[in-house]
Amino acid sequence: MNVSGRGGLITSLMLNEDYVVHVLGFKRSTLTEGRYNMQLQQDILHAHLLAENWFKQGIKDLKKAGVKGWEAVKDKALEVPNAVKKFGTDTAGIVAALTAMVKDPEEAKEYSTGIFASVRMWPKRINKSLKTIEKWMEDHSMPTFAKGVGKIRDMLGTLWKAAQNAKGWIKSISMMAFGLAVKYVEEEFGIKEKLGKLIDYIGDPEEIVVDIKDALGEIGEGVLDDVKDFFKGEITAVVENSDLFKQITSFLSEKLGFLQAMKDKFFNLGKKIIGSAVEQFAGPLAWLKQAYELFGKASWVVGHLAPMLVKIKIV
Repeated sequence: MNVSGRGGLITSLMLNEDYVVHVLGFKRSTLTEGRYNMQLQQDILHAHLLAENWFKQGIKDLKKAGVKGWEAVKDKALEVPNAVKKFGTDTAGIVAALTAMVKDPEEAKEYSTGIFASVRMWPKRINKSLKTIEKWMEDHSMPTFAKGVGKIRDMLGTLWKAAQNAKGWIKSISMMAFGLAVKYVEEEFGIKEKLGKLIDYIGDPEEIVVDIKDALGEIGEGVLDDVKDFFKGEITAVVENSDLFKQITSFLSEKLGFLQAMKDKFFNLGKKIIGSAVEQFAGPLAWLKQAYELFGKASWVVGHLAPMLVKIKIV
């Protein structure tokens, strides 16, 4: 590592300041203000050893795959998007990218920007839809349903925050883990489509007629009209255990059932490979293998990681 010319904290560890900021994830202002803080030195040393071990293991695994030398590692990492499109899978390319981002500050910055850009919109879109549904249920005196949707929003927010709160290269890995979990639950549960349908019901109650007949079977025209009026907001109070109450809650339970299943699956997947969980893995290949086990197929994991591993340089 290069020695910073600023003296004090960074040079005592023989680490380059840009490396400490962009790879390890410490704020530059923290370094300036705490140059002689022993606890900060220990934190930086711990982070550095973790990154160094990850890097050394990545280099070792890449040598076995015939990728030798630092420049060869960076070149291999650049092949990732096209290699996956052309050949289906390229584990060595993924490992090279995950290795490069823990060594070079510029690599770390550019990968971090690209990964964040590829992932950040999904939680915003989902949260916005869930918030609309939660508010609608509160307005229609359905606190139990509203509370359930609120819990799912909180869970998604917690997992997203955990990924964002990680530092440096671990944050980039955590963002990719979040992105994999997103892709998995989206494909398994069709979240956007199902949430979109619920939003349609709220915006245009006529949309509910066919679906509610299919979901609940034969119901009387009077009950169907009442259900439509409820979704229009013309009926705001429903007697508990009445036929109308039972029809509405049965319908909503069926339509919202995927959220609980998604919550359980998403949270369990995410927490195993997000944030501090990264520290449990001996290098990028070990992390990838864990992802293969969680999501079921190597080609699926590599195929979804590749679009995230595009470097974006901000001038």
